[in-house]
Amino acid sequence: MRSTLTGAAAGLALAFTATASPTAAQATTARPAAAQAAIARPAAASAAKAKVVYGWAVRSGDSALSMTPRKARRTELGESGQLAWELGGKTGAKLKIRYTGRLDFRQVNKKCGKPPAGYPYDTSDKQALGTKKCLPSHLLTRLKQGALPVRVEYNAAPSGRLVAVKVQELVLP
Repeated sequence: MRSTLTGAAAGLALAFTATASPTAAQATTARPAAAQAAIARPAAASAAKAKVVYGWAVRSGDSALSMTPRKARRTELGESGQLAWELGGKTGAKLKIRYTGRLDFRQVNKKCGKPPAGYPYDTSDKQALGTKKCLPSHLLTRLKQGALPVRVEYNAAPSGRLVAVKVQELVLP
């Protein structure tokens, strides 16, 4: 009886390892290594690897934005003690970032989809970033009105497209 259970367990382990390893045909037509790594990673691990970019976002289709990464630094507005962001020179190539219904868009104005009216902003945090949670359609509305200063956290999808996770509007001087 014991040898039967041991044999069954060994057969099960052999079947499990055989299905997990790719065949020679699959290995020759395999995806690029980066795509395989992105698929193999759990969602929590890929969320931890999000990249952050600051810059001016412009509309690029109905569910995408384009931006050129820029240097960003926080400054203080005069003697008021309020913080704001200054966007400097380019730091990389232009990015096209797609966004979906799961996008987290934070705006500095208390009415979603409308541009800020002036200082002091009602919905900015201590980091001078927008905190008013709005819908992705509000982001599209703002992008239709013109360029928007933003901080974008994004990940690369398995297809290689850049997918936005969080977009926050910046407070500018």
